Amino acid sequence: MLPTDNCLPKDHKQAQKVLNGLGLGYEKIHACKNNCMLFYKEYESLDTCPICNESRFKMTSQNRTTKIPQKVMRYLPLKPRLQRLYMSTHTATDMRWHKEKRVDDDVMRHPADGEAWKEFDRTFPEFAADPRNVRLGLATDGFNPYGVLNQHHSTWPIFVFPYNLPPWKCMKKEYMMMTVLITEDPGRSIDVYLRPLVDELKDLWTNGYMACPVCKEDVTSGWHAGKVCYLGHRRWLPWDHAWRDKDKEFDGNTERRLRPREWSGDEILDQLNRLDFAPFGKTISRIRPSTHMNWTHKPMFFELPYWSKLKLRHNLDVMHVEKNVFDTLVGTILDIEGKTKDTIKARLDLERMGIRRGLWMNRDNDKARRDLAFFCMKPNDKKEFLKFVSSVKFPDGYASNIARCVNVDGGKFTGLKSHDCHVFMQRLLPVGIRHLLPEDVVKPIILLSRFFSPLTAKTLRKTDMFQLRHDIVQVLCKSEMIFPPAFFTSMIHVMVHLPEEALLAGPVNYRWMYPIERAKPEGSIVEAWVQYESLTFCGMYLKDVETVFNRPQRNHDGGMRNEKLSVFAQSARPFGDPGRGESFSRNDMEVAHWFILNNCDEIMGYLYEHEEMMKREHPSHLVAQKHRELFPQWFLLSVNKLKSSNSPTYSDELYNLAFGLIRAELFSGCNVNGVKFLGVARDDKLCTQNSGVHVPGGGESTDIDFYGKLTTVVQLLYKDRYQVILFKCRWFDTNPHRPGSVKIDHGLLSVNMNRTWYDDDPYILANMATQIVYLDDPKAGSGWNVVQKMDRRNVYAVPELDPTDNNVDNVADQRLESSMENDAQTLRDTNVIQEPFQIQGVSSIEIPIQSITIDLGDLPRHDDAVGPSNDDDVHIEEAEEEEEEDWETESDDSDDNESYYSSNDE
Repeated sequence: MLPTDNCLPKDHKQAQKVLNGLGLGYEKIHACKNNCMLFYKEYESLDTCPICNESRFKMTSQNRTTKIPQKVMRYLPLKPRLQRLYMSTHTATDMRWHKEKRVDDDVMRHPADGEAWKEFDRTFPEFAADPRNVRLGLATDGFNPYGVLNQHHSTWPIFVFPYNLPPWKCMKKEYMMMTVLITEDPGRSIDVYLRPLVDELKDLWTNGYMACPVCKEDVTSGWHAGKVCYLGHRRWLPWDHAWRDKDKEFDGNTERRLRPREWSGDEILDQLNRLDFAPFGKTISRIRPSTHMNWTHKPMFFELPYWSKLKLRHNLDVMHVEKNVFDTLVGTILDIEGKTKDTIKARLDLERMGIRRGLWMNRDNDKARRDLAFFCMKPNDKKEFLKFVSSVKFPDGYASNIARCVNVDGGKFTGLKSHDCHVFMQRLLPVGIRHLLPEDVVKPIILLSRFFSPLTAKTLRKTDMFQLRHDIVQVLCKSEMIFPPAFFTSMIHVMVHLPEEALLAGPVNYRWMYPIERAKPEGSIVEAWVQYESLTFCGMYLKDVETVFNRPQRNHDGGMRNEKLSVFAQSARPFGDPGRGESFSRNDMEVAHWFILNNCDEIMGYLYEHEEMMKREHPSHLVAQKHRELFPQWFLLSVNKLKSSNSPTYSDELYNLAFGLIRAELFSGCNVNGVKFLGVARDDKLCTQNSGVHVPGGGESTDIDFYGKLTTVVQLLYKDRYQVILFKCRWFDTNPHRPGSVKIDHGLLSVNMNRTWYDDDPYILANMATQIVYLDDPKAGSGWNVVQKMDRRNVYAVPELDPTDNNVDNVADQRLESSMENDAQTLRDTNVIQEPFQIQGVSSIEIPIQSITIDLGDLPRHDDAVGPSNDDDVHIEEAEEEEEEDWETESDDSDDNESYYSSNDE
């Protein structure tokens, strides 16, 4: 199959030698069977653990020459992986983006916009002075590589992310670095396996009553319904708030305490230094003295000189928090067995506290029963809600098919994953519950949904975060007056700290666990990861070869066009045969051409001139008609005059536009700006929804937004193969002055799909369209649909500073897409990133790929021009392994996996 002179390695061993030349390998370090220590550095030569005396090696046959270690961890050195970021001149440029191109205003788009980053810069000004110094985020999450074959095993990779990179790169897999792979759940002994990483970072630089890692021992917790629960959110209210004086509505007590104090890193370190902790290991007793409060050990990261100075050391993982809040909330309002917090124990707890008499157990003779609470849906309402969810469709690539998770007859959900809960919480829950629960219950639930929506946005405004910090306290206090104390798990409580962490560290999409969970390697994990790293690294230097840096995106739109007229320069790619019966008459072509002329920015002067001429020559009631009838011919004559006079304003594109349409072709779908649109006839047959269209109001209708559904994609062909892509849509009447057209309820906009307008003017340019989703409105009734707007996953609206302009106010706000998923011609960095690393004074020559070797020892160091690799700023993001089993397999005794927040203080 291959030519005789090919240079392909002969076998796997030879291929590994080629990869090893890149220096991106890994080390095997033996560990004690009981997780007491690593046989590393001064313990490398030992054969037994000095703590538990367990043998380092397994018992094998005496004839066996090689020894088999009891346990092995894999360590992937960090230095060469940081150095590779500076081996390309353009990735080195991106590593300075946070200082040279980031716009510093009230909007938080990047971790550098957070207060924690800025406080670190003030504390270590010498480090901050060089923008090439690396800031890292660290995260870990366990997973089971064997699936259902082994329910008790879990593997724990530890990743770091370079936060220096711009938003569209820093959380991508291509720049993610695995540093440690632990082959079993390490528990609190994870610090043992972090030792090599912490040593390298130092070298680069020269569950209980107190489960909240922020409040610590000042948290308000108590024993309710057989578990520890967290109340007392009135402490965050203003001192004179009326709710502080109420008792029966809450936990039976008034509230006079202030909010818990914030602990500095130096105070925590001083506290830890006064405590004695047992050594690590499975054989060591874990009885914790009361003086240790919520500390199980001193985190190893405090050995880093800067760790105690960080404003944010441990990060609450919003992904797991939102999932657990969703599980608790939906399980309770749907009264799902095993998921609801409104249990018999919870009702008895209310009796013990002497509050909420209406929720006490109903006793009849010797029997007691739990009646359905006012905050739970009735059986028929529950079935209606589940049917609503089963009818939902989302756009291609936005969410999974949530309808498949609905069990209407069983009255529950099965197989919901974290991202499903994320979409459900923010998109579906507010729409589906409005008419099924009392108003006093609906309001805080909708406010809770709106809390997560701006919190998880790609860009955050500080003013919005201050408002969220106020709103979440109100929501939690209102919830304390509705739900029993057993409802308030640790995950419900930690929401009060999320806005503060967003103010410190910026947008949560740089700190949550979705990238980690999607980066689970398969097969021989470390070998596969090293090979992936090497191929990604080489991909920066390969031309005319498809790599992760220039691979077309999922919904490829054809890339940027070179035409000058805006109507010809759309990035759109139509596809698919039109539906049966679709046609395009001569009258349709005239209507479409007139729309194009009125929406081509470059000929607005011609339109204005001709309209003024018509006003002078015709009565006012005929001006619009004559303008539309006579302009095309007048425009063509005007362009011909420009051509004959050799005017510099003449162009072939202008002439072809004036000449008019040649023919039209119809399609059923179109990819535009990386988004897939489908005509409604084709869309109705799928489990996704890609036909919803939104266009902001313009002209005389600036206060009215237009909502519709795409029916047909029209490709209009002009001379010399110029083309314009139009969407033909069915527009719903959204005039707020007409009764029965739109409704607004709890901030949700519903449109009446039985009423349409602009039937004679149905066209828009393809690049005008923004995709939306329609959800059935069960409250408004048949024909009414709630409009849901959404952001695309890999689209970033991030302004940048122009490094050539000294005026920092001159900012070009650009619509940026992930360089991993865009066409090569539309990428910001695809073409330039492939240029080889160039050293001044050394000529470039073409080298056969099979002869490439790299000596990492010769890479530039801190005092060289390429960039430093001796400093970094780390904050931790660590979460326990997420439970993704079906709902029916979980029980209330599991406490809903409430340890899903990132903290070393487990």
